[in-house]
Amino acid sequence: MQDCELRDRFEEWAEPLRATPAPAVARLRSRNRRRTIRTATATGFALALVGLVAGLLVGGGLVGSGNPGGPALQAQRSAHPSPPGQPYVFVNSSANFVDVGNIPSTPAELRNAATGKVVKVLLPIRLGVSFSAAAAAPSDRLFVLAQSDSDGTVSFVEMRIGASGKPGALHRVMRDLAVPPGMQVTNMAVNASATRLAFNITASNSNGPSGPSGSLVVYNLHTGALIGSWPVAFDAGANSQFVGRGNNLVAWVDTVERGRDLLVDTTTPFQPGSSLLADSRPYGVGSELAGGFTQDGSIGMTYGVSRGRVLLEELSFASGQVLRKIPIGSSSATNGPYFCGVLWASANGHEVWTQCGTRQLVIVGGHATKIRLAWLFHTPGSVFAW
Repeated sequence: MQDCELRDRFEEWAEPLRATPAPAVARLRSRNRRRTIRTATATGFALALVGLVAGLLVGGGLVGSGNPGGPALQAQRSAHPSPPGQPYVFVNSSANFVDVGNIPSTPAELRNAATGKVVKVLLPIRLGVSFSAAAAAPSDRLFVLAQSDSDGTVSFVEMRIGASGKPGALHRVMRDLAVPPGMQVTNMAVNASATRLAFNITASNSNGPSGPSGSLVVYNLHTGALIGSWPVAFDAGANSQFVGRGNNLVAWVDTVERGRDLLVDTTTPFQPGSSLLADSRPYGVGSELAGGFTQDGSIGMTYGVSRGRVLLEELSFASGQVLRKIPIGSSSATNGPYFCGVLWASANGHEVWTQCGTRQLVIVGGHATKIRLAWLFHTPGSVFAW
């Protein structure tokens, strides 16, 4: 474009401005005061979010990890909102997505939630094997995946995502595990330093007889050595999650000690045949938080239903008091094809991402904002890990 053409274009753009009368000085001052207030508020909000610590929350489906933040700190180049620093989602083979109709997905995929793109298609190590469980280490782009064979053999592989966002190759860790007939590996968890792997070995049919129906086990992820194995009954529900930055595992197993979370220090191996109750100590105030808790252990999360709404209930581990009840969706969504629960949370629970049916929210300090992620996550059968 020549100089004269550029000058004419500027004159054309400026014409409406010249025709508009200038606002009064008092009005300009009022605008300036409002702008100053908004800037100060946004700056304080951003600084408060920067001060949070990265976290992990198991919310019945999706595992979150990494640096905290809020919508105000989202990368400007992202096509979709996603937890800050956590754009990666592992999607299991049984998932179907609304953006591709009713077509089953590939065997497994690593997706970038911020861009909505498939980063890598993950194939099992051999034919006849399928991905059955997944876990993500908090504060580390590490995914540990369990692969089940038709003969009951479970293999474990890990995959790391580099600083550039490029995923590495799958490689096997630990030894293969022979799972008894009718049993399966579920509820995997990795500690922050990626040295401990915990999971349940449970009956495939949860409607079996009561009594010891499985085990809670912990392995050294680096050496493959068994650290502890405890027979427990899972018929009434069970959950376990590493808390803090060390090797502490918090387990909730309803039939071991009803209404009580148990903390197990997995730093050193346990004697074979020991009981979970003997190898642990009570943790919290007996809140029965099968829904999960924040990585720093301060906030527990569970779900309730009131007047047709699903409520996310946040409880203090120190006092057992309910801190907040936040509506996240309709109770009718719990019977639908989509996931209903927590997708991700920062370490202290100040920021939480949820989905319930088709409603997706980011909750900061108890205040919910409706968002639209790259996908609607399906349930059951889908395994996700940020």
